[in-house]
Amino acid sequence: MYVTHYYISTFYQRLGGNHLKLIKLCQHIFLTLLIALSSTNLSAQDMVQATLDDTTFHWFSSEGQDIRIYYQQDSFAHRHRQMLLRSANSAVKEASGYLGIAEFEKILRVFYLNSRTEMERVVGRPCTGFANWDADAVFVVVNPDWRSFEKHEITHVLTMLSWGSPAPSSSWMIEGIAIASDGWCREYSVDQIASHYLSQDMLPQLTDLFDDIRALGEVRGGMIAASLIGFIRHTYGPAALRRIWLNGTDDLSDILSVELDQLESTWHDYLRRSVTTGVPVDLDTIMESGCG
Repeated sequence: MYVTHYYISTFYQRLGGNHLKLIKLCQHIFLTLLIALSSTNLSAQDMVQATLDDTTFHWFSSEGQDIRIYYQQDSFAHRHRQMLLRSANSAVKEASGYLGIAEFEKILRVFYLNSRTEMERVVGRPCTGFANWDADAVFVVVNPDWRSFEKHEITHVLTMLSWGSPAPSSSWMIEGIAIASDGWCREYSVDQIASHYLSQDMLPQLTDLFDDIRALGEVRGGMIAASLIGFIRHTYGPAALRRIWLNGTDDLSDILSVELDQLESTWHDYLRRSVTTGVPVDLDTIMESGCG
């Protein structure tokens, strides 16, 4: 307890007694611990090896230029393995391009699971995608009723391995950049969903997005963050995204040479110009069933 108090006091002094910055830092530390520990007691490499050693899965594999995919015998992924291998290869190239990474030298491993139940067996929770960047691996669910989000998860891996961990005030970008790289939720682009929120006066101020994205909810916060990230990339390039990721949103005005209110205004104008109006967005279905 004394050690914890010492470090918090030290950080508080270094942050100039700024309570908000201290809260952001504590949120970032907590998020990093959650990501690192996940909900399994296995290390990153051990989790992958345990999955490969689990004979109840009956793994087969195929390898491409930048990727090796794993699928189970007689599964949906097995029957569509050539399509999934091409999709995973393309995902690495497209995610690298989105992030401005010239070359990624590692071979990434993609595990295709049949269901959330199988995912829970592997990673400890019933999600549909999981990025294990310490082991250069991702796990995704794919079946006739759910598309796989390998580009989303691969973007997580590439971002963390190529850029490193984000600054505390840029933790809102972690999910946002993966959603932006994938680009779609059901039949809607992220900008269509953000434009819908804009038309309903449901876009938050950027300071609210940066300070507490979780308060906006998973779907609303994630799609809005993704749209803003896409706009910044479109306007200022991927190098600007990397600088914000590493330096934090406190330096955003200096990085982009624009004040926050002007960035917000031009982003809104971009959505009004670039998104076709009158396209209904079925948020109820997204909230109930997700983006797959």
